[in-house]
Amino acid sequence: MNRAVGEVPKGVITEPAPWHIWKTSRDGLSRYVVLLGEPEVLVPGGSSACVLLFDGASKRLRSWCFQTGWRIDLDRASLEFRTDLASDVIVLHMVRFINGRNVAKEYFAVGGDRLRFVRMENDKGEAVQNEYVFPNFEIGIVPAGNTEEEWASMLESADRADVLSALVFLGGRHITEPRRRFAPEPAESKYAGLFQQLAGSPCIRELIARLSHSENEWIRQAALLAVRGPRDRLLQ
Repeated sequence: MNRAVGEVPKGVITEPAPWHIWKTSRDGLSRYVVLLGEPEVLVPGGSSACVLLFDGASKRLRSWCFQTGWRIDLDRASLEFRTDLASDVIVLHMVRFINGRNVAKEYFAVGGDRLRFVRMENDKGEAVQNEYVFPNFEIGIVPAGNTEEEWASMLESADRADVLSALVFLGGRHITEPRRRFAPEPAESKYAGLFQQLAGSPCIRELIARLSHSENEWIRQAALLAVRGPRDRLLQ
């Protein structure tokens, strides 16, 4: 197992270690999904995870490493197929302590040899916003896309996992004020420019407003987070 995994980036404190191996078979293709986890070991501190994807012959295809929460710890994980997304989904079950945020579950869709962060929710099953204000607080991964056209394409996609991954980012809280300093942290989040560009796009705003009436519950909830103004995001 260690030979297959190889070296992985250090998480918050140490390198994530193997937790689970799942086998999936979709569209006639077999895949092995390997989950690595790094529990929280210090206070204050956080947890992290990596997902490695192998084909049916055990050849490594792709990998993703990301934070899973600050003062939020990994408890257990499962892989399930969700018919509403037509995708396998990794569900990370989290526990919080000492003022950790109320994040009980994190969902990552696995399909088409891609991983997308599609939802995070509290212990009541309600969608909650991601925090991009400090590097330590950010959870999951951000979709690849630098232009309005790329993000509009995600929001209009027939693949609901694409839609949700875009809405998670657009519904999060971002620092977009260069003069607002939290020493020694940066004045703005690293996504501030991209977020301002997207938030100022009439096309993106129209698509989000349309999705806020979606029949899909997860998409509707995510879009309602994304239509809020800065003050509402600050108060959550």
